[in-house]
Amino acid sequence: MLRLLVFLLFVALLEPIQSFSIVPNSFSKATLTLHHPRKTTVKRTGALRLGADSNDSGQSDETKKSVFDGILSFRQKFSQASAEGFGTKAKNAAKTMQVGDVVVPLCGNLEMRQILANRGVYPGVEYEICSLEIESTKFNSMDELTTAQKDNVTARIKPAYKLRDYLERSDWPVEVNPMQDVPLWLSKTTFEAGTMLGTLGLSFAYLSMAAVVAFFVRFAVIPSPSMQPSLNPGDVVLVTRTIWPFKPSVGDVILFDPPMELNSVVANSAFAQENGAALPTKGQQFLKRVVAKEGEYVGVKNSEPYVDLTGKSGNLQEGSPKKFRVDIVGAYAQPAAFSESSWDRSPEELGKNQWFVAGDNGFRSVDSRVWGPLDGHYIFGSARWVIWPMQDFGPIKEGQIYDIEK
Repeated sequence: MLRLLVFLLFVALLEPIQSFSIVPNSFSKATLTLHHPRKTTVKRTGALRLGADSNDSGQSDETKKSVFDGILSFRQKFSQASAEGFGTKAKNAAKTMQVGDVVVPLCGNLEMRQILANRGVYPGVEYEICSLEIESTKFNSMDELTTAQKDNVTARIKPAYKLRDYLERSDWPVEVNPMQDVPLWLSKTTFEAGTMLGTLGLSFAYLSMAAVVAFFVRFAVIPSPSMQPSLNPGDVVLVTRTIWPFKPSVGDVILFDPPMELNSVVANSAFAQENGAALPTKGQQFLKRVVAKEGEYVGVKNSEPYVDLTGKSGNLQEGSPKKFRVDIVGAYAQPAAFSESSWDRSPEELGKNQWFVAGDNGFRSVDSRVWGPLDGHYIFGSARWVIWPMQDFGPIKEGQIYDIEK
């Protein structure tokens, strides 16, 4: 069960990362069907009705009745179990058991559990009360006895259903003193209600954990070589959501939705249209490295992004060298696909919550060189680790970003 939940969680978190031409995601719908444990039989009287409408109506009525019976049964069981108590406050059914009742023994002591199992009393298994007696005197209910007499009762019990072969015995029913041999007996109703509540609680805990993890964490598959040599096609990376007041830093590899500016650039590119370049669609995401952050002056020269760290020339003392940050990514494979300003332009200041991003492999990457600054609201988070394949497991390699003086 746990493995299935982990697998489903992994699939839910898996995100495709796109480079330029993108394949839309596909979604599947899951249907949750509730089945009532009892088979509902509906007897029909009168004339036989023919036709699909009559059959569909009858099946619909049966389904509604089955669901209603299931809800009513659960409500009744829960009400009875609430009256008897749950957990450590549960009422001990040994004090009121009757012949024909189905009860469940419980024991938390491992040593005592083994002793009981050797006698054929398996904690958590439903048993039917076959007889109650004191020194060969039989009676039908513990309610007929005094408190002192109840301590001397011998009950003959057998499983209420067939057990696995290695648990079956040839001497059913076995004898047990309900008041002294077993710490706690629960009625079948209380046991089923408690099990149901425990299952619901565990399911809710798993779903809550999955929801929290899905919000903060995502797995992403690299489909293209645009981030080589740091990331190769087929690599699976772990991405963590960026939450205010934390922001991506220079050098971080970030996951983000394609900006609207990219759609405009592709739509206006005759070369891209002639070669069948597809526009990004909703749900598709990119993975690039941060070259510059808000407030910095970033430009492009010979296809290489660079940041003027001295800012405005007025802040530079006479004779002092200028400081730059450069990202060695290389020229794009088809520079004619986009305007010349994509590959050569003067530094411009990034506005508030704007970032300049580029792929490590500029030969295959369409990035901020083409569409300009990336607005922060497109960013999901930062990729930190490669988790697959195992030979690449570990932190994502650093890009070729250097600080120089000139």
